[in-house]
Amino acid sequence: MSEVPVAEEMTMEELLKESAPQVRSGGLVTAYVVDVSATGVVVDVGLKVEAVIPLAEFRSLPQPPVVGDTFPVLVKRASGPEGPVVSFKEARDRSQWTHLIKARDAGATLEGTVLRSVKGGLIVDVGMEAFLPASQVDRRPVKDLSVWLGKKVSVMVIELDTHKGNVVVSRRKLLDHDAALKRDATLKTLEVGKNLKGTVTSLTAFGAFVDIGGVEGLLRITDVSWGWVGKLSDVLKSGDVIDVKVLKFDRATGKIGLGRKQLLPKPWDTVDEKCPVGSIQKGKVSSLTDFGAFVEVVPGIEGLVHQSEFSWKDRGVKPKEVVKLGDEVYVYILSVSKSEEKMALSIKRAGENPWVETARQLRPGTRVTGVITNMLPVGAFLRLPSGMEGMIRVQDLSWTKTFAHPKEVLTVGQEVEAVVLEVNPTAEKMSLGIKQLTEDPYAAFTVGAVVEAKVARLTDNGVFLELAPDIEGYVHISEIGGESRLDHPSQAVNVGDLVTAQVVKNDRKKRRIDLSISKYQRKEEKRLLKQYKATTDGVSLGEVMGWGQQQKENTEPTPPLDSVEETTASPVVDSEPPVQEPPPASGSPA
Repeated sequence: MSEVPVAEEMTMEELLKESAPQVRSGGLVTAYVVDVSATGVVVDVGLKVEAVIPLAEFRSLPQPPVVGDTFPVLVKRASGPEGPVVSFKEARDRSQWTHLIKARDAGATLEGTVLRSVKGGLIVDVGMEAFLPASQVDRRPVKDLSVWLGKKVSVMVIELDTHKGNVVVSRRKLLDHDAALKRDATLKTLEVGKNLKGTVTSLTAFGAFVDIGGVEGLLRITDVSWGWVGKLSDVLKSGDVIDVKVLKFDRATGKIGLGRKQLLPKPWDTVDEKCPVGSIQKGKVSSLTDFGAFVEVVPGIEGLVHQSEFSWKDRGVKPKEVVKLGDEVYVYILSVSKSEEKMALSIKRAGENPWVETARQLRPGTRVTGVITNMLPVGAFLRLPSGMEGMIRVQDLSWTKTFAHPKEVLTVGQEVEAVVLEVNPTAEKMSLGIKQLTEDPYAAFTVGAVVEAKVARLTDNGVFLELAPDIEGYVHISEIGGESRLDHPSQAVNVGDLVTAQVVKNDRKKRRIDLSISKYQRKEEKRLLKQYKATTDGVSLGEVMGWGQQQKENTEPTPPLDSVEETTASPVVDSEPPVQEPPPASGSPA
């Protein structure tokens, strides 16, 4: 018979082993909570030494356990230097495996609570902790996973790893399945013009996607409201339930276009009452372009302020340098087209028109001084000290010279003097002239005037006479030789000859003067003939015409009146016979 050691000779460890129940590692036992500390939960699992379970294992519970609670635990190690090691989480997970396997095989739906966010997804409690990838949270990418914390979600198991104890679930698969069923039902009855209720699922820069029953349509930003929408998030947000109208539907591609403003009153129907032409309204700048700015006068009604309608004084206004999006401005309504839904606006006309005051101050003929700001082939712009600009047309630069471009005589930045020709407040234009500073030299050559000029050049059909510096007159060949018909002007005159002619036409607009040598000669002959007829002292026609000039130079002086009788009584003896004078004209005294 073997000797049995007495109790006094046994160690404490041996006594514990002798009295401890048969609890094996890997088995499930019931744990009794004896204490809860800041680090863990102290439980009695029927061993002589109590075990400590970390508090982190209970975070899936609504609240941590309290003293007296009981629950199953998995014995990971029955004994050791630090006592037994047990796990509440692993015991709970093991009890769920059979349930999860059945749910996966059947494609069943599980209800769970989102516990926390981890890298790449969420942890969901479905009886045990399961991983919900970010890509499986919703049908569209989720930017902020934190908004899902604490939410109840429906998921299905898509992956199980019994060896590693991993469970992967998906919410998106359930949504896709439900959407497919709804989609089929919706597409059967969907048609253009149908009104539906939808839920905003996401927002983009160009519009919003709206779920109208398992199928999504695009609500473009331009169809959200009749008014200008700068930022879609100011009008809609995800989850909003709105009324929409089907604008487009392509069964082949499945694309659906939706509209919201089409269900709202159309502002342009009452534009005549809200925005009468000639009224001044307060509006907001809705968009900017290189050629102007669009201003929303009333919600849903906007018009264009062309760049020419920004300032009375500055013609080359850049809209983006004057106003910015969202600015409130006063505008004058120029015109409204209800059919085209267009409205022309003016910012400058909402204030005082300086052209009216300019027209009052600067009457035609007023002399002004300004600076050349810009030049075009048709003329140069002159800015006055008041800031107003007028144009000096190229034809108003000189009376006598013709220029193809004002840059031939002017430069940008040059200060010049000019004369006001016209100020038109309605057309917002001011006409100026430089040549008007002096009298028009063409005005001196009135019709009928007799001029003495030098032949400047010959042509086949006539001659040009130099009437004054830079002014020429034209004599047609038929007006050179009188009764004689010339084949070429050179038969009568040569370049450099000094001739006398009469002005027969002066077209100051075309800057052309026509003259006639023969007319002058005929007129002069008539004058001399008339002078001859009017004489009573016996002057002959030859003397009037200058024919007897040479003979007069050779005759003796005429005696005084008191000796006329004596002189006439005594004949004069000439060395040469007297010259025969032309007979007097009919009707003249003998």
